[in-house]
Amino acid sequence: MTDQITNTAAGKTIALTGGTGFLGGHVIDCLLNAGHNIRALTRRSQPEREGIIWVEGSMSDTESLEKLCEGADTLIHVAGLTKALNRDIFFDVNVKGSKLVFEAAAKTGIDHVIHVSSLAAREPRLSHYGASKAGTEMLLTARKWPFSWTIVRPPAIYGPGDKEILKLLKATKLGVLPAPGSSKNRVSMIHARDLAEAITAMCDKSHSASIVEIDDGKTGGYQISEIAEAVPSNSNKKTKIIPLPFWVLGSIGAVNGIFASLVKKPAMLTLSTARYLCHPDWVVREGRRPKLANWSPKFSLKAGLEDTIDWYRKNGLL
Repeated sequence: MTDQITNTAAGKTIALTGGTGFLGGHVIDCLLNAGHNIRALTRRSQPEREGIIWVEGSMSDTESLEKLCEGADTLIHVAGLTKALNRDIFFDVNVKGSKLVFEAAAKTGIDHVIHVSSLAAREPRLSHYGASKAGTEMLLTARKWPFSWTIVRPPAIYGPGDKEILKLLKATKLGVLPAPGSSKNRVSMIHARDLAEAITAMCDKSHSASIVEIDDGKTGGYQISEIAEAVPSNSNKKTKIIPLPFWVLGSIGAVNGIFASLVKKPAMLTLSTARYLCHPDWVVREGRRPKLANWSPKFSLKAGLEDTIDWYRKNGLL
């Protein structure tokens, strides 16, 4: 573990949760590029890296959370469960754990908190994940804290390091692409690097006391056919879109949930997530888009998928 930050850039000191995850890795790169110093929470030892102090601990350990936040100006809270065995576990980690994170920030004098939530929080009745994200948002909005805060609701995130969209890309290679719910459903998307750059830009507190929804700038989001068209291909064969109505996806999810309970290992597709996936509108609201003077998305969907596929190939995954 590094005992002293060696980055001498005149930036802020940022406390970060979720830094060892997919999005968190991109956030670290962007923060360092912007000249900030980082204190990042980790469950296990990490390789030393200039500009970062790794703080070993967890979201259930008050002592390590206070150590994480000590001396930092801003907290970026990315960590959270995206799959769990049941609703209680989602709430124990995403809500109870976040409460401890925010309390540590308040106790140690953090000036500003950026919480990375999800568009799923907009429809908390659809899924356990969305309900837990909505509950975490309420921790910030319903209480007077000594720090200012910004809530960021991303839509579907993809990019180098993401393993979920790899399944979609493999499906297109077979000439098919499933459409949860209906082929007319729409979803916004954003490349992880663009999202990380935007989060870094929000460290200036320009969106205090705001809930922002952010994407790649595509008004109205995408239908599954538009996503299929954006996937780079060496074949002239058109991808066939196969709608999967809720009764199909929900049935598979229910069986998955039962099996997951038996083996004590959470499944990505459950009855709860099937309801979420089949929702027709996961498009960011125009009125909630952030207005950032020094940021605009660099990746169109086509360019972003090309960048992602290039990473997969370099890492032997595709």
